[in-house]
Amino acid sequence: MRSRLLKIVGYLAVAAVLLVGPFMLARHMLAVSRTDAFLADQPNYLAHLPPPKKVKMTKRLERLLRKDMHTVHAVPRIFLSRLPEGLPDMTNAQNKKRMFTSAMLPLVLRANELIMADRGRLLSVREKLENEQKLRRTEREWLKTMARKYRLKRRNNFRTQDIDILLHKVDVIPPSLALAQAAMESGWGTSRFAQLGNALFGEWVWGDGEGILPEARDEGKTHKIKKFEYLLDSVSSYMTNLNRHDSYAGLRRRRAELRDLNLPVTGAALAPALVSYSERGTDYVSDILSIINYNDLDGLDSARLAALTS
Repeated sequence: MRSRLLKIVGYLAVAAVLLVGPFMLARHMLAVSRTDAFLADQPNYLAHLPPPKKVKMTKRLERLLRKDMHTVHAVPRIFLSRLPEGLPDMTNAQNKKRMFTSAMLPLVLRANELIMADRGRLLSVREKLENEQKLRRTEREWLKTMARKYRLKRRNNFRTQDIDILLHKVDVIPPSLALAQAAMESGWGTSRFAQLGNALFGEWVWGDGEGILPEARDEGKTHKIKKFEYLLDSVSSYMTNLNRHDSYAGLRRRRAELRDLNLPVTGAALAPALVSYSERGTDYVSDILSIINYNDLDGLDSARLAALTS
């Protein structure tokens, strides 16, 4: 009798697992997806596109950049997965720069758009903490993810002060600065690293990290150049680096000061804080400022992506 009862209990347990298991798994997956989901008024993910087979700008971007980039509005949402292969072979320097800018500008604006989505969510969470409202589990998990990403020491029991620290870091990088650095580090998209690994900003990686071995690496150095699956990944990684690394604390302070004074956050204003980005120090900063000024990139700091259409 006891043995029979145990068998019945066993069957019931198996049945419970089969019935409840999928439900619990679905709830877990839903919670995970909600953690990464945007709020209703924030931009949805859009797919990447392969580069054009012929080295030319799309008609929409070509019309846009004919304005010499002094007044740029409604940048088309054209996100290339990689740069055109023929870019290094272009002989006309001006056309090469315009092609590179046309490919990169939407990506830079998209990366900033994603940052602003996180910033908006942080502000929403901060308001709940100020009003002593309890955070949802998905909000707490999302904050833990942000804390890890931006190297915040606190990982539990978040306070408004912790949100303020994150808000100081989670902010946009001016398009003119991102484009100038990408141009400098990748030779306007013609470098081996940019073409083979979407590596636009010369980020280093060590150990087992996936990267491209430099051909002329100094003796004793073991780094590789970090590679990315998509161009957008490279841009986002670069912005995360500026927003969390101790070497760029001065850039973040300057950006916050500009915001407090209600002044525009421009590439020219933040560039002097990049002396640690390169071993060339102030000479590197001078070159970045020259690229911004000579190519009128400062006109892109007010650019925005075209509104999403339903």
